[in-house]
Amino acid sequence: MWANRRALGALARHDLRRANAGTAGGALWTFLAPLVPLLVFAAVFSFALRLPLGGAPYIYGFAAAYVPWLLLSASITRATGLIVEHGYLVKRVRFPVEIIPAGALLIHSVPHAFLLALTCVVCFAGGYGGPSQLLLVPYFYLCAVVLAVSAGLLVSSVTVVVRDVQHMLPSVMHVWFWVTPVAWAGTQLPPRARVLLALNPAAYVANGYRHALMPKVFDAPTAFDAAAFWAVTAGLLLISSVCFRRLRVHFWDCL
Repeated sequence: MWANRRALGALARHDLRRANAGTAGGALWTFLAPLVPLLVFAAVFSFALRLPLGGAPYIYGFAAAYVPWLLLSASITRATGLIVEHGYLVKRVRFPVEIIPAGALLIHSVPHAFLLALTCVVCFAGGYGGPSQLLLVPYFYLCAVVLAVSAGLLVSSVTVVVRDVQHMLPSVMHVWFWVTPVAWAGTQLPPRARVLLALNPAAYVANGYRHALMPKVFDAPTAFDAAAFWAVTAGLLLISSVCFRRLRVHFWDCL
């Protein structure tokens, strides 16, 4: 990715312009689209159900975990069909195909930065944040990047051969959302269930962002959580790389 960073940046800008082509709002939709579901979820659980989260108003804890989850889910979902959409790059020109799924991560990092800044301001205003813990945000963003790139590479390469993945993934992401502590806190689980939760790499990212934005309310992930995250993510990256290399020879016939 770093060696082909210019091509990756150009590809991401092209996809972003194409996604907003013909719309009145243009690039504004890049920021409004992820903001609307955040406000809807927060309104339902904060005002309708009136649920607390971690000893603070629900909207704070939910937003702190939803921001990284949105980056993960949007990047992986978008990456699924990118190689298929850019089939002309695979068949007609010499291009590093393996960087194509990562373009989705760059696109969604822009609204992620906006939502992160907004959530940070809200948490600080509510008295739940601290400037020292914000230094952890780049680390947990890196964790989200590695996870999103690994999963995106896997689903995008498999989708070229098995198009059903595009139809199955929304249901998988929906289930993944509810088994990840975004709308709830991991401290609500018994000790044995927390061990199983550590095998969910998205949980480590969500809990890490929560601690970085609200250190006075949410504890930092443990060393066991970190070890489990990197072990699972490294395994996923290895599997993704192997699958991509094995399936790469079939791309020409399937596109």
